[in-house]
Amino acid sequence: MNEKHLDRYARLLVEHGAGLREGQDLYIRAEVAHRDLALRVAEAAYDRGAAAVHLRFKDPRVGAQLIRRGRPEQIALAHDREACWINDLVRTRSAVITLVGDEAPRLMAELARTHPESHALYTRGASQAATGLIAYGVNRSLCPWVVAGAVTPGWARQVFPQLPEAQAVDRLYQWVFELTHADRDDAMELAAAKDRLLHARRRRLDELEIREIRVTGGGTDLTVGFSERARWLGGSKRTVSGQVFNANVPSEENFTTPDRRLTQGRLVATMPFRTKSGLLVEELILSFRDGRVVEHQAGGGEREFETWIDSDDGGRYLGEFALVGQDSPIAQGGIFFENTLYDENAWSHAALGSGYANGLRGGPEMSRRELDEHGCNTSIIHTDIMFGSTEVSVVASRCREGEVLLLDRGNWTERFMAD
Repeated sequence: MNEKHLDRYARLLVEHGAGLREGQDLYIRAEVAHRDLALRVAEAAYDRGAAAVHLRFKDPRVGAQLIRRGRPEQIALAHDREACWINDLVRTRSAVITLVGDEAPRLMAELARTHPESHALYTRGASQAATGLIAYGVNRSLCPWVVAGAVTPGWARQVFPQLPEAQAVDRLYQWVFELTHADRDDAMELAAAKDRLLHARRRRLDELEIREIRVTGGGTDLTVGFSERARWLGGSKRTVSGQVFNANVPSEENFTTPDRRLTQGRLVATMPFRTKSGLLVEELILSFRDGRVVEHQAGGGEREFETWIDSDDGGRYLGEFALVGQDSPIAQGGIFFENTLYDENAWSHAALGSGYANGLRGGPEMSRRELDEHGCNTSIIHTDIMFGSTEVSVVASRCREGEVLLLDRGNWTERFMAD
């Protein structure tokens, strides 16, 4: 692991990610195993002029003890303090950086099998604790938020099981640095160039006024509908106060909010994926009718997946539709990271569960009823399912120009390749 690259990565998260302003507070959410990177991020924040840095560390093993041995009321209240912490950062319009990279990546999936009721109660509480950030920080754009990877030995062993631990950690660090350009002196310039490309694609997608998309190939034949208010996102965002930030580091996607009622057909997942509860789902096939998942089958994790999407009424409907081309360096690397931040930026994907209000024009100002009228899904879960590959093509089947090919066998068409 290169110390210089790690310090540059920390600065990248503070400056390019959070766009931290002088005098602003920074909140950092992390696992105990992320301590070294979290402290470097805090140092970079103070160098940037942060008023204060607030760190909140979690140990997944503590949560596991509670799931195994706790009473239902203890489990249900486990995330109350975190909810207060999150509400404070939103109320003060602070920046927040969430570091992801499990030290015990299989722990929660195991508990989902051995203690299903307690595990479901615990994960539901974790999702509910974050509703303040989602409702106000994300959907109302009140504060900058960032999700970024933090390497742990446990995560590294999962990605590179054939390597000794030290080599696996170094290899995973190399990938994290390469995908964020933290291994380059011109990291900020390269990040800005990718941001320009994503914004150019966003503008061209918006110009098409897409009302329906059809996805075909690799066993998928899916039609997704959109409200007339739908707008495309991608690249940097702005808070209501004008603060520019990048929510995911790295990011390769352009995405929007579909009308949850207008999905029809069959979707075949082209990659395994993990839910936020830790469940690994493999070889998933979904069938949609009038927006709802009515049938599903999987080569692994099917029973637990059904429990997950039935967590609430919105879990069987789409909340996000995202396009990622084969030019993504994550796709080109061909590595299954078993981490949604990276895997969702490898290929095009659709997410079951909560939708983004800012994926609709005027969405952040809409009431809950108005969002519902435009098809924005409401749920406490959000599960990204990759469907893209070199066999899959995506067509805007109903748009201002009639019909336009967006992705041809995984590749962006010419109009989307330059900024």
